[in-house]
Amino acid sequence: MEAEAAPPLVHRRSTALCMDVVGVFRMKVTVDKSVLCKRYAGFTVALLVCALGVALVTNACLGTSPITSLPYALSAIFPLSLGTVTFLSNICFLVVQKILLGRYFTVGHLMQIPAVFLFGLFIDGWMWATSYLVTDVYWQQMLMCLVGSMVLGLGVSLEIISNATVLPGEGMVVAIVFRTHKNFGNIKVLVDSSMVLAAVLLSLAVLHTIVGLREGTIISAVLVGMSVRFFSRWTRRLAPLFWEKEKLEKARRRRLVLQESYAA
Repeated sequence: MEAEAAPPLVHRRSTALCMDVVGVFRMKVTVDKSVLCKRYAGFTVALLVCALGVALVTNACLGTSPITSLPYALSAIFPLSLGTVTFLSNICFLVVQKILLGRYFTVGHLMQIPAVFLFGLFIDGWMWATSYLVTDVYWQQMLMCLVGSMVLGLGVSLEIISNATVLPGEGMVVAIVFRTHKNFGNIKVLVDSSMVLAAVLLSLAVLHTIVGLREGTIISAVLVGMSVRFFSRWTRRLAPLFWEKEKLEKARRRRLVLQESYAA
């Protein structure tokens, strides 16, 4: 079954990518089992690396990354781990996708649930494993934040090239772009900024102080995008593992557009 015709494009490259992503969930595509296994194995490794980056940035105690700001604030309010709150908040993002996509939302989108479940487990595991690195020495905190941001960038570049699925947070951005036909990078910045603002307002309202937002948040926001572009020079060589030969050009276009979104 072919994907339904896409609406007119305003920002052709980023919007076309989102049409591709939504369309893939609606199509009955036959993929070689070995390729499919490689995709999800690669995506799992990417989640493991991303979770390590999140844990390092968070345990640096200089502020967490923008995408983790709201879950971090919620974990400070409720007696739940960061990984658990990350999972629950991403389920809410999936509900938003359902509302935005309507009939375009299919069973394929539900693959995001096991993905973010694993991500939450990996975050909690790495938060525990890296807890011994917590220090009050500022230069060590800064080093930990820098390394964590670069590791997160590596994980994102692996996630992009694996071509398996997306996490609900990114899926929500795709859904917004699909409906509004706006630039992917601009929408992602807007969504990330909204998460940070929500974290600030929520922590001030409940805890009467701002938690998880410091200079490390800004450093992470800038350095993750730079790291995605840097590591993509090498991770793009993995494309033949995850993409069938005739679809390598689409993989290249997908990688370029997502790289640009993190450059914003």
